[in-house]
Amino acid sequence: MNVFRNVVSPVRKKQLSTVLFYCLHSVAFCYNDADKSNERSEFFMTEKFICKQEQLFNVAAALFAEKGYHGTSIQDLARAMGMKKGSLYHYFNSKEELLFQLLDEYITGALEEIEGICALEIDPVEKLRRFMLFYSGFYAGDRDRMVLLINDIDKLGEDRRSRIIEKERRYYRALTGIFSQLQAAGVMKPLPRSVAAFAFFGMVHYTYKWFNQGGNISAGELGEMFLEIFTRGIFSEEVTGATHDAGEN
Repeated sequence: MNVFRNVVSPVRKKQLSTVLFYCLHSVAFCYNDADKSNERSEFFMTEKFICKQEQLFNVAAALFAEKGYHGTSIQDLARAMGMKKGSLYHYFNSKEELLFQLLDEYITGALEEIEGICALEIDPVEKLRRFMLFYSGFYAGDRDRMVLLINDIDKLGEDRRSRIIEKERRYYRALTGIFSQLQAAGVMKPLPRSVAAFAFFGMVHYTYKWFNQGGNISAGELGEMFLEIFTRGIFSEEVTGATHDAGEN
């Protein structure tokens, strides 16, 4: 049986292996008896457990984003989940670990997709297009986790925070690597690649301040607009041509 079927949305399917890892890891310390451990492992592998884990992640992300990490108690989470407080510890060991799981799952799923795009032997222009469309749609499409990534990463301990930051640096290296390919191909201006990368990331990351997921523009359409603005600007070809001619005169 495919335990991953119909559990999460398509954009998050690649994150399920990470979710399952945390499911297995979070309570293993509680069970030393071999028989109990085997029974519990079988429970972890069920579709019901994985679905509940994903539901817990989504509810926790929404509460943390709305009330703040410190403003949300385990009791708040239990109430929102309709569970007993003690039952939540089958899924994580502490509130900090839950926050780490949320952020790490979020970043890892996107990172796998991004590094897969970068590994493709395709034209760098197409590679940039795929990168930007995916990144924009992914991050604009999950406001709650974006809020946590920006506002609450400092709530993690040093080791866990460092692991998240290192994965963020891999995003940066992936995008600047594409820029290097574009410049080598002679199709990108000699702009500092770091400036271009942070300009794009900044444009996407702060969509949580203003983008309405239930509005007239979808996350995918927003990604198309960001790609257009970033690669072609806001001027029509007529204005661009007129500006160029005026500069020459």
